[in-house]
Amino acid sequence: MATQELQEQPRRNNPESRRGPGSMSPGISYDLSASAASAVRRTTGLLRRHKLLIGTVIVVGTGLAALVAFRMTPLYTAETLIMVEHRKNTVLNFEGVVSDMTPDISALQSEVAILKSPAFAEKVVAKLKLMNDPEFNASLRPPPPGWVSALNPRNWIPDSWKASSGVPLSPEEIERNHLTSVVNAVLDNTSVRPQGRSYVIAVSFDSEDPRKSSLIANTMADLYLVDQLDEKFKASKRATQWLEERLTDLRKEAQTSGDAVEKYRTQHGLTTSSNNESTVVGQQLSQLNADYILARTKRQEAETKLRDVTAMANSPRGASAVGDVLGSPLIQALREREVDLQRQIAEATNRYGAKHPMLQALQSQLRDLQGQIKADVGKIVSNLSNEVELAKGREQGLKASLDQVEAKQNEQQQATVGLRTLERDATTAQSMYEALLTRSQQIATQNDMRQPDARIVSEASIPLDPSQPNRKLILLLALVASGTLGVLLAMLRERAESGFRSPHQFETATGVRSLGIVPRIPRFGGSPAAYVVDKPISAFAESMQNLRTSLLLANPDGRHRVILFSSSVPGEGKSSVAAAFARTCANAGQRTILVDCDLRRKCLHEMLGMSNNRGLAEVLAGTATLEEVIQVDPRTGLHVIPAGHGRTLPQDTLGSSGMHQLLSRLSVNYDRIVLDSPPVLAVSEGKLLAALADQTVFIVRWGMTKRGTAMAGLKEVIEAGGEVVGVLFSQVDTRRHAQYEFPDSGRYHGYRRYYAN
Repeated sequence: MATQELQEQPRRNNPESRRGPGSMSPGISYDLSASAASAVRRTTGLLRRHKLLIGTVIVVGTGLAALVAFRMTPLYTAETLIMVEHRKNTVLNFEGVVSDMTPDISALQSEVAILKSPAFAEKVVAKLKLMNDPEFNASLRPPPPGWVSALNPRNWIPDSWKASSGVPLSPEEIERNHLTSVVNAVLDNTSVRPQGRSYVIAVSFDSEDPRKSSLIANTMADLYLVDQLDEKFKASKRATQWLEERLTDLRKEAQTSGDAVEKYRTQHGLTTSSNNESTVVGQQLSQLNADYILARTKRQEAETKLRDVTAMANSPRGASAVGDVLGSPLIQALREREVDLQRQIAEATNRYGAKHPMLQALQSQLRDLQGQIKADVGKIVSNLSNEVELAKGREQGLKASLDQVEAKQNEQQQATVGLRTLERDATTAQSMYEALLTRSQQIATQNDMRQPDARIVSEASIPLDPSQPNRKLILLLALVASGTLGVLLAMLRERAESGFRSPHQFETATGVRSLGIVPRIPRFGGSPAAYVVDKPISAFAESMQNLRTSLLLANPDGRHRVILFSSSVPGEGKSSVAAAFARTCANAGQRTILVDCDLRRKCLHEMLGMSNNRGLAEVLAGTATLEEVIQVDPRTGLHVIPAGHGRTLPQDTLGSSGMHQLLSRLSVNYDRIVLDSPPVLAVSEGKLLAALADQTVFIVRWGMTKRGTAMAGLKEVIEAGGEVVGVLFSQVDTRRHAQYEFPDSGRYHGYRRYYAN
């Protein structure tokens, strides 16, 4: 039931919990300027609260940075500028064996990598004999002072741990390791970078000696140009040697290929004619082809003529048609004779009649003449037939010869494929030999004209002022970094605070009302019980008066007289507040008695300067009367019952009926009965007293008591039946409390001119 009330009290005491679900909470601000101002105030308060921590971190961090900066050895930087040539000045338009560098980004980065390479740095070390320079060779430096050596973390490692794996090293390997360390030291002090989007590379070197830095930077530039020429001459030499070897091989290959071509041509009869345009077989084939075409044409003409003559001979016209076609003089003469005889026969028939002897003689002559013509035509046809046969025979002979020549040519054509392959191989070998011979002559000419692809634009001069360390920048960065670290530590410290910083926080978390805060008294102000009397108008005394007023308002009828001061754990100032409050009430004229109920840790009598011969334990045990143990404070008239020296268990003593009767008896004679209780989480008698008291004031130490602990102690008091009238924060640093953004921040400290502390 008590736990339920503890959970419900925040809702009852919080007016926002009674608002409807649609209403706007008045605690939420939508004013951005107010939110920003609040954030600024919170940040300022954080810085003010932890200014000692922040200031310490800044002073220590900046001091260490200043110590380191002023102990650093100054370094001087010399810089030389090298421009990669992007214009090609070539006398001959030949493509280089080692092609001139194209100055694009990748090429510039490659040159930067060369300048930063260990191999190049090793050339610089050898050139300037830097192995003998203590600045780069650590083995030549004198040992540092003892305190400096002690601060070096490397010296904290035992020598046995730093021993090598046990692999023995030869003197050459040891010397090589020393050289590598010197080369690495040179590279650490070397900076190579392109200058923007130009073709210029800046080479800078840092050294303790300004002259040395200038010398090394210029030496790097010179060695870089020499290295370029060296590489080009080496490449040309390698190319020349390779070309000479290749020329020898190609010369042999070209000669072998040419011999193979001639041998193959001879074996396959692929000799050409005098004009070197075709082979003998090709010419024969061409001539036979022409003769065959001519013979076939003549045979076709003879056949056509024979066919026409035969057809005409069998036609009605007969010999006359043949004579007209052939144009034979004999046939034509016989034809004329036949026509003349026919004319004579016609005349004789008209003159003499059909039976005249002359007519018969003429007809006999005509018949003889026609027979002769027919015999002559037959001879002509027979001759034409012979000509056709002769033409066919000639054509067939030419065809056979042509087929033979074609077969031979096909064989030669197949052989020509292999010949062409051999000829191409021979031509290729000859071309490669001639090209490499020409290239070799060009390279021999170019070797005398080779120039580096870069030039020195500006040599490094001797620097007059050190480039590092930049002490001002180091101090500024250290100041900013230490300030940032201090603020971060302050924020972490603020986050790590587990206690309540304001009664408002406690009231929000538990719903228990606040009875105010009790300022922490000055360091040499004495005990709180004495301070409240010695400084009656101090902030501490005012907090007691405020507590007294709050309790009077909570008990207007005066029925609740027994007031218990309780806390969760020891050290929260519960006894001091109880004694100071009792003295305040007694000094105000109220009949007040202070009872020390902490039978385990008896301290009230010491605060008030009284004895503890007999007290509460003896009264409850019946070995002393109440009047015998009550002591009177001479300064305020406060009555005090010390704890005494009981032999029974405290929980049995305080939980007895005698304790209840004692409180009832005291309530008759006193206006205020102040009980100092032991912590409720430490021992159990605190909960017994909470059940007997009319009002309980719960004490929480400001910023120290953990929140969970304070809430657990409050829960124990409520579950025991105690009537918690409110919570009181003790030992409050009013100056730091004023730096928080709480409703009661600034109390007492903001009005400190009203108090005489």
